[in-house]
Parts: sequence; C-alpha cells; structure tokens
Amino acid sequence: MDRRIQKTRTLIMNTFIDLLSEKAFEKITINDIAQRANINRGTVYLHYVDKLDLLDKCIETYVELLLSHCANRADTNLDARAFQSVFEYLEKNFTIYKLLLSNEGFGFFRSRLYAIIAQTVTEVIGIKSENNAFSNGITTHFLTSGFIGVLEWWINNSMPCNVQEITEQLMFLLKPYTKHLVSI
Repeated sequence: MDRRIQKTRTLIMNTFIDLLSEKAFEKITINDIAQRANINRGTVYLHYVDKLDLLDKCIETYVELLLSHCANRADTNLDARAFQSVFEYLEKNFTIYKLLLSNEGFGFFRSRLYAIIAQTVTEVIGIKSENNAFSNGITTHFLTSGFIGVLEWWINNSMPCNVQEITEQLMFLLKPYTKHLVSI
C-alpha cells in the first residue's frame, strides 16, 4: 500500500480514536474527524464508507495488533507465559483497549476478540487434549469466557493489579479446568 494512503488512514483512525475518548460515538461526525485531522471530508470518505466503517476498521486493526503480538510467540500453549504476554501488551496499550472494551456500543470489539480467542483455544484443545471426556465446545466456551471476563475486569478497573499478579491468579483459577491439556 502506498505510504501516503497508509499515513492518511492512520491519521484518520488516530483522530477518530481521540474523538472517541472525548465524546460518544453517536455524537461524532465525519466533519468532526475531518476538521480535527485538518483534511477534507471527501478524504475521509475516500478511505472509509462512513463512521461505522471507520469503527469496524479500527476494531479490526486493534484486534489484529493484539493477535500479531500473540502470534509472535513460538508455542501455542495455554500457559502463564502466553497469558502474561497478552497482559503485558494490553498494559502497554491500555488506553486504546480500555476505550474499545468499555464503550457500550462496541460489543463488536468484544465479539471479534472472543471469536479469535475461542478459535485459538479450540485449536490448542484439539491438539493437546488427552481426555476425551471433555467436550471441546464446552471447554472452549468456558476458557474463552473466563479469560475475556478477567481481561475486561482488569482493563475496565484500570489494572488494579500488576501483570504478574493477574497472570498468577488466572493460572490458579484455570488449573482445575485445564489440567487435561498438556504443558499447562
């Protein structure tokens, strides 16, 4: 992609995020974005269909960034290192993920994150499961819901404990339910 196009899209998205931190999504207009970014309205429309498209692309971008951070890990175990890596990344990028998780209208972000984590958990369970008594669907939903719940609590409460503490607590809570997986 042309660097100028990428630079303009980044400017629009960053401006949009800044505006989201100041006011509700419904109150943001394309004019607001264009004025703040010091570009023409037409330029915004050249890159995004409307503000819903911009929101969707924003969510996709930040889910992909989280995923790419996690994908840089060589293993696929549900272990303390994996969880710690996620929480460290979220800690470094706290502001944007708090905004995306706490805004009432952004169930899209949570849904997309849930789907991706569930897919990863399903893959790990399919590869590592030693016990056929466990339903992969139930196990996937339970582990994914628990992880997302803890992640939301931690972000929405402004990280009330450090990365090490949240990781240790999460591993303690998950241990009885994940012992049928290898390398936990």
